Amino acid sequence: MGSSPIGGTLFSWDNGLGSTGSVVSIEMMTANNTPTLDLTALPAEVMDIDHAVFDIDGTLTGADSATSDETVAALRRLDDAGIPVTLATGRILNGGANLARRAGIHAWVIAAGGGVVWDGENIVDAHHMPRAEVEALTEFGRDWQLMPFYFGEVDVFAHGDLLDEGGVRILQTASEGQDFKEVAEMDWDKVTKVSYAGPAERVDKAMVELVKKFPQAVRSHDKFIDVPLQGITKWQGIATALWQRELAPRTALGVGDSENDISWLTQIGMPIAAPLATPDVLAVCRYRLPEMTDSVAALIDAILAAK
Repeated sequence: MGSSPIGGTLFSWDNGLGSTGSVVSIEMMTANNTPTLDLTALPAEVMDIDHAVFDIDGTLTGADSATSDETVAALRRLDDAGIPVTLATGRILNGGANLARRAGIHAWVIAAGGGVVWDGENIVDAHHMPRAEVEALTEFGRDWQLMPFYFGEVDVFAHGDLLDEGGVRILQTASEGQDFKEVAEMDWDKVTKVSYAGPAERVDKAMVELVKKFPQAVRSHDKFIDVPLQGITKWQGIATALWQRELAPRTALGVGDSENDISWLTQIGMPIAAPLATPDVLAVCRYRLPEMTDSVAALIDAILAAK
């Protein structure tokens, strides 16, 4: 295993870090005025869409980071109906590409928070961080005792000596079964994104200082931070994917749940918040989905039934 720049065990992944759905209190959600979408009587404006964009973690997945068979089948039905799908994720490419393969859909995938764009067959765009920036982020993680993850175009790199079984399991699930690689194997000039994981309270405090140095840092979960290349967000990748397919943002329906989804939810015609979306996401969405199992699958089926 590669040598660790941090040293020691930082935290247990099975002590609350295993869940990758956004954690928001009921009080915080009800304080927001975003109306809950009635799936039994969809507004006409929701029907006026011709393609869809979905975040993955916290939107298409459950608390175990896995996408259910019901949601996979619903994505297939959407594709069969001729509605183009774009998947936008902070995961590595396989985390979205293999989901598309499982569903058997012709989706484009935006991976690494916008750092990688895949057209269903090939990577058509990738943005790499300057090595000095990656090194500075490594030092920041060490100072704050946060677990760093480094995203290449197709692989995620981590310090295996700092991961317990829960951490390995979460990484594999989020990567759709693809194993992580050791940091010692990484090309430091080909990093597309750096992520941190840690206890929520520590992440809260670290985020305050991190954005002073790296203003592009965003929360992808209450225990995770994503830092892409400056100027790169999910929206940059989505915009490329839509332009290449001649799809208009104004006719898109999209569902997201975290801060890293705001960049694109604010650009499309029908932004919808996942059931446990953060307050800042709720604030930019027209509706939110009801809290239920496989809510996106239920939304897809409601749309198809009404068309």
